[in-house]
Amino acid sequence: MKKKSIFIAILSLFSCERDYEVISDKDFKKLVIQDTLVNKTNLLVMTVGKSVSDAYSKILVKTDHLYLFGTDCELKNDSTILSYYPAFIIDSYGEFRKNGIWVYAQFYTEGNFPFNKKVIKYSVDSIPETWNEKSPTQEGIYFYENNLLKLLSKEQSEEKFMEKEKNGFYFIPNKGRLFSTININELD
Repeated sequence: MKKKSIFIAILSLFSCERDYEVISDKDFKKLVIQDTLVNKTNLLVMTVGKSVSDAYSKILVKTDHLYLFGTDCELKNDSTILSYYPAFIIDSYGEFRKNGIWVYAQFYTEGNFPFNKKVIKYSVDSIPETWNEKSPTQEGIYFYENNLLKLLSKEQSEEKFMEKEKNGFYFIPNKGRLFSTININELD
């Protein structure tokens, strides 16, 4: 590693059962509309908060119901919402954080059956010693092997990150966050 790892954490990744809640008209009236993002027949997407300047605004989708999304969600386009998983915790901005984030991960199982869960011990303040190439910018999850970054998945989701359970260096481009995509047309 180019840097000594000074920050190590245990991360138990988990998928939320639901990234949104269905709210009533009464609950909607308590919110302040900040901005209209999409206004089409049978679809209205807005940012809402407790006030006009609420820094923790949420996305509200109105179709046949009112769907209120958490603050870790953003509108990608008029039919897709991205729901981000918690960010990898970092303690400084360094070389490991250029155009994405490098993560060294070790996978293991904690607990006894049937109460076991998959856990990742990870470090985010280091990069492979021999890496001196340009990092990719195309969305996905990359694994460092034989001095190359190999695309493991074009999908940058937690499920795909956990799928291979390979110990080693990973690179997640752009924001360096894992996320799931929610199709607005498929909301239940």
